[in-house]
Amino acid sequence: MAQAKKSIAKALKSVDLVVEVLDARMPPASANPLVEELRLTRQRPVLKVLNKSDLADPAVTKSWLQSFRAQDNLFAVEVCSKHKSDVRNLIREARKQVPHRSDAIKPLRMMVMGVPNVGKSTLLNAILGRSVAKAADEPAVTRSVSRYDLDEKTIIYDSPGLMWSKLDSRENAYALAVNNAIGVNAYVPEEVAVFLAEKLRLFYANRIFDRYGFDSSNLDANDILQKIGNIRGARIKGDEIDLERSANILLTDYRKGKLGRITIQVPN
Repeated sequence: MAQAKKSIAKALKSVDLVVEVLDARMPPASANPLVEELRLTRQRPVLKVLNKSDLADPAVTKSWLQSFRAQDNLFAVEVCSKHKSDVRNLIREARKQVPHRSDAIKPLRMMVMGVPNVGKSTLLNAILGRSVAKAADEPAVTRSVSRYDLDEKTIIYDSPGLMWSKLDSRENAYALAVNNAIGVNAYVPEEVAVFLAEKLRLFYANRIFDRYGFDSSNLDANDILQKIGNIRGARIKGDEIDLERSANILLTDYRKGKLGRITIQVPN
């Protein structure tokens, strides 16, 4: 991370706009304060991109956009990399923020930044219309700053995913783990699944019923994991519920979108 920070800080000298990619399902958790620190050091404007919007609750995404846009000098758009219209809108919004950089002599220079696994590389490939950045459903794939020319008027820099050296917020840490932005060796699946189950119980109880066929209104998060394990036959010796297996069933279903469009974090 120290090397990534150094290379990004150097590249920002030649950048007009920071495009901060967030996961629309967890905007606060996926917003590394280091991105803000680096851009403010160079006094660069920022465009917040709520990526993976096709996986997030559309009503909550709308609320997040309103919350961001209510702040001074902060701009935000929602994007699904699969939708060309979303990608075109992102470029339009970026150009609007830096109108004085709009031709071959003074091209718009923007840097894509964000934490690992928020879809930066997939989004970059969608913007450029070709596969230039390696994309994978795991953290820390991009390791250095790279430059790409979109056209004669637009230059894009891709940057390494910036993860914290330490996560002080338990809520953010669990949200990142739920959305696979933290390596699997850094968390306990049962704990993360309990966090997810509690969010589902509070805000998306109907999704539990639709997917697993039981009413969770009178259950706590641990009971929900027990029920899922029982229904899916996740058992260990002695006919006890295998909570690790049950946790992975819930996490996998969520990550594959089998529980529907869900947002883990909502605006205050």
